[in-house]
Amino acid sequence: MSLIYNFWQNLIVSGSEGGNDENKAHRSSMRTVFANRPSSVGDWRKNMTERPEIYAQKLIASDADEFAARLRPIWGNVAIDSGRGDHFDVRLASSLAGGAVTHQIQTTTGVQFRFDRQFDGYALVLLHEGGLRARIGQQERAWSAGACAILDAAQVSQWQWQAGSYDMLLVSASDITQRLSTLLEAPVTRPLMFQAEVSPKSDGVRLGGAVMQLMQSCFGDDGSRVTAMATAASIRDVAVGAFLEGLPHNYADRLLGKAPGPSPRHVRSAIEFIHAYARDSILVEDIAKAAGVSVRALQVGFATFKSTTPMAYLKRVRLEGVRNELLHSDDASVAEVAMRWGFKQLGMFAKVYRDAFGELPSQTRRIARR
Repeated sequence: MSLIYNFWQNLIVSGSEGGNDENKAHRSSMRTVFANRPSSVGDWRKNMTERPEIYAQKLIASDADEFAARLRPIWGNVAIDSGRGDHFDVRLASSLAGGAVTHQIQTTTGVQFRFDRQFDGYALVLLHEGGLRARIGQQERAWSAGACAILDAAQVSQWQWQAGSYDMLLVSASDITQRLSTLLEAPVTRPLMFQAEVSPKSDGVRLGGAVMQLMQSCFGDDGSRVTAMATAASIRDVAVGAFLEGLPHNYADRLLGKAPGPSPRHVRSAIEFIHAYARDSILVEDIAKAAGVSVRALQVGFATFKSTTPMAYLKRVRLEGVRNELLHSDDASVAEVAMRWGFKQLGMFAKVYRDAFGELPSQTRRIARR
């Protein structure tokens, strides 16, 4: 939650060509709905846990420097790159409901957003007009009008918008990971990765668009809240569902293969035991004993509710553990990491790893070092 709030209040804005008289008349006007608006960065940090669950803000700016000057006293270090010329035109309407955030961006000049601290979550962007170029690590990715983009916002250091109109829905990584773990009935052991571009007709995009409209309807024309606080959490849940159940990602097959309804207690106990002792040398008998059932009952439970066997589930957890270490740690060789996770035959390990992830362990390590 704090990172969501930080994201849309730590914006660094730069503009390029264009501008109009109407915007100059409303020079950097700012309309805010905030029950306990902080007067300093220190007050803001102190009040983070006390801020409202529903929040709206509208900014109309025709001068990047003035816009930044308004942000600095409250939100801390904000840097500005004015771009080419003196013209600047951007309208940003933002709303927060229960942890989900929407941004409506309209600009006739183009605008570039940078911020000190990236938002730790995922963004669905609908490009109605214009185009978006995002810097992700050392690379850039571009989308044009009519596209629907999905980004891991924590990896984006710069957002460059062409003149146009855009809608964005953001959901925190913690909310999505918690829901995913609940759906899987298991910890999320490898990074969640969404497909970078999806069809505007996909279920997730349609549902995400409906969530954005619903969030915008939470506020009156004057920015006043018209939605009950309890509704905000429901909106967030629908937004999370739009990402996990309507958009393509690397856990989608596991969610589709899951039986409806929660698994019985002995299956859940076995899963908890597997995740806790995946690095140890354990047998199916050990898992059954920890779950308090016979080996046969355990195998039937996994076949019914997980569409796999206990030992195949254990192997998958170990493979995901290896991949997570290769991606996020560089303190051991591939062989050492594999051995830590119970893979003793390295030649066979490389094969099963490639079958699971479509690449060799050494390729995963190279990706992590880029």
